[in-house]
Amino acid sequence: MIKISQLSMITATVILSTSSFAELSFEQELQQGCSKVKQYAQTGKKFYDQKQYAQAAKQFEDQAAWAQFCQMNAEESGIKVTDREIEIANNNVGLSYAKLGKPQWARVWFLKDKDSKTSQYNLKQLPKPKVSTDLQGTYVRANGFGQWDYIKVSKKQNKYQVAFDGYYFGIRGLIYGPNMGQFETTMPITAKQASYRYEDCQIKLQFANDAQNGQKIEVEQKDGESSCGFGHNVYAGGTYYKVENK
Repeated sequence: MIKISQLSMITATVILSTSSFAELSFEQELQQGCSKVKQYAQTGKKFYDQKQYAQAAKQFEDQAAWAQFCQMNAEESGIKVTDREIEIANNNVGLSYAKLGKPQWARVWFLKDKDSKTSQYNLKQLPKPKVSTDLQGTYVRANGFGQWDYIKVSKKQNKYQVAFDGYYFGIRGLIYGPNMGQFETTMPITAKQASYRYEDCQIKLQFANDAQNGQKIEVEQKDGESSCGFGHNVYAGGTYYKVENK
């Protein structure tokens, strides 16, 4: 049985803010979203206590996303959110996925705050990752505002198909939307390395197993001046952990 730390709910302190006419529409949407952070936490805890973990995870994901977004836009949001409150929100999502029997999703949420004592404790309660020779599945890397970049790997005949979907969330990205980037490539079933090239852009993918955190892909991007054909500031490089087998 997985032991979990006690759920905590985020608290927010309302502070005064000023607004200009030009930013009124954004500020209205921002303040409306930020005013729901505490509600997401309370509703998530209610579902969690009722053992409705899928519904709890959704509420806590909204809590985590908006908590970080409101912190980044604190002057305009009128909401003050601490790093600790964001950490609690991330762990609440992880705890819900642990209860859903999705330890790898739980793991990546805990890893968002890997240096915190709460996250370290929760990580230790998860089962040891299973090692597989099958590279198929969904791999993720944490992005801003509780979002993720994705690499999906599937088999087709004697090859793996590898597809990347990445995002860049600017400081207002949760409302205005992110910039996006995609690429696809293939590699032989027997291989552990893949590559992608676009103009002067080179991307290398190395598949590996991490004893503590499971299957992963290390991605190295050398984009030159082409930006790999991605939207502004979208970047594929980093470590992606497998969260689903398909």
